[in-house]
Amino acid sequence: MEFLELGKSRAELSFKIEVLKKQDSNSQDAKSMEEKLVSVKKRIDEKSVVFHRMALEIPIPNEVEIARLNEALSGCSASDIAECMKNRSGKTYELLSARGAILKQNIENRENIAKLAVLLPRFQQDIRAVIANAVRKGRLDCQVQILKSEEALGKNTARILCRLGIPTVLKDGALIASDGSGEVSVRVSSRTVWVTPEINEKLVQNIKMIHELSPKIQLKNAVRYVQKFNDDEEKEYVQLQNELLRLLKEQDELLREFDEEQSLSVDI
Repeated sequence: MEFLELGKSRAELSFKIEVLKKQDSNSQDAKSMEEKLVSVKKRIDEKSVVFHRMALEIPIPNEVEIARLNEALSGCSASDIAECMKNRSGKTYELLSARGAILKQNIENRENIAKLAVLLPRFQQDIRAVIANAVRKGRLDCQVQILKSEEALGKNTARILCRLGIPTVLKDGALIASDGSGEVSVRVSSRTVWVTPEINEKLVQNIKMIHELSPKIQLKNAVRYVQKFNDDEEKEYVQLQNELLRLLKEQDELLREFDEEQSLSVDI
């Protein structure tokens, strides 16, 4: 996950340095940022060596579009950029916003990018190259025929590609572009999980019940700390705790399939 953060930092620093130098070729702020950029690039190179040793490839979603936006922005003057940021409008602002949205989405999707990095080496080289290229372009332009023995791998890959904004399905032994995803994302505690619409409906209700129950238990805990409960109060307290435990177990079961994916992970 650090790899994506480093890539984002490299892009931001490079852009800021370019803008500052257009304003003042001897900018001290630019020189300071250049030192930071050297450090960031060094760390990226170190991570890249590790990935190469592990035979891992990290295709960046919409990398082709990011490069196009960078090229377009390179022709913008410092005054154009300053003006667009002030007014929050104009062609330059649209370019900056578009690039920022892609980078933000990639950071949010870093876990799925990491999972794809684990899946790709399990394919044959030619298939791996086609899938990686689709990720970089942000779309799947062709059918990708896979082996019968790779069907489970293909289904997992299609699911991850959908999460990366590349609707894909495994059909008749081939990965093909689809109309949409069979999953939805939902926030559970501090993480984003992906589940089917059917499970999502149950999960939303489960989370709602936990949120309603937790304050009641917290209040009971506070009262119980300063006074002794009678038998009825203690019974109610135990019942609330048992209900919370039941809901948490139910949530674990609803998320079981997603949590099993954690084996498809690598620290990037």
